[in-house]
Amino acid sequence: MRDLSGPLQECLQAVENRSLPQVLRRYPADRDELVALLRLSVDLSALGAPAADPAFRLRARNQMLATAARKRQARRWNRLGSWPRPAARLTFALVVAAALLVGGLTAAAASGSSLPGDPLYAVKLGTEQAQSTLTFNSAERARLQLHFAELRLQEAQRLFAAGRNADGVRLVSQYDAAVALFDRSVASSVLDNQASDALTRYLTERQAHADASLDAMAGSLSAGGDPQSAEIVTKAHAHVDQTFNGSKRDLQARSAHQHDTHPATPAQGDN
Repeated sequence: MRDLSGPLQECLQAVENRSLPQVLRRYPADRDELVALLRLSVDLSALGAPAADPAFRLRARNQMLATAARKRQARRWNRLGSWPRPAARLTFALVVAAALLVGGLTAAAASGSSLPGDPLYAVKLGTEQAQSTLTFNSAERARLQLHFAELRLQEAQRLFAAGRNADGVRLVSQYDAAVALFDRSVASSVLDNQASDALTRYLTERQAHADASLDAMAGSLSAGGDPQSAEIVTKAHAHVDQTFNGSKRDLQARSAHQHDTHPATPAQGDN
């Protein structure tokens, strides 16, 4: 088994620097295994935050072993002793340590409860970036970006409800920027007809939800005596709608072009 401790460390650093694709290109033979190891740190966040007893560590270790077992085609494991070389055992230890750390921290952050100013909010954003970086399917990555954008909108609602209007306005602006990022991702992605149609449906659904949320926020701010914040939200709403409509036109044009390029085969017997 190859010693992946060095490449793995480069990849972990690259996730933070948003340069993971460049690092992976340097290790084409090990790319799939490195991606699988990196995904574990994200997947383990679903285990929950570490408790005072060893239950969390046991669950993390068991999930690591189960994942490795599936990838090794049911190869039997005997803790770390089954790894053939010290360097390989070091790789496993590094991944377990990183997974436990990231899993423990991101469990609380990824739950959606953290807001700007909370200690784990930066971890929440970092986890989202890691998930986006490790999603290589263009349609799925665009869908994920739109989901994260909507999280900013939900956070803004909670901030306004808590009376933190200035922070809420900043989150609305971040939501606007995140929707623009989604639009650029759609424009630069290669999508087949099925992916374009599915993304259009999801976009239409999210746009309707955003319309209702932004209207409610602007109305609440205006009624609460903060017309300046209400005006900012209204302007962001108009810009987001414009971006969404542009994305839909782009997706629909691609779908129509593919239908024209690859027309359905006429049934036998048609004239």
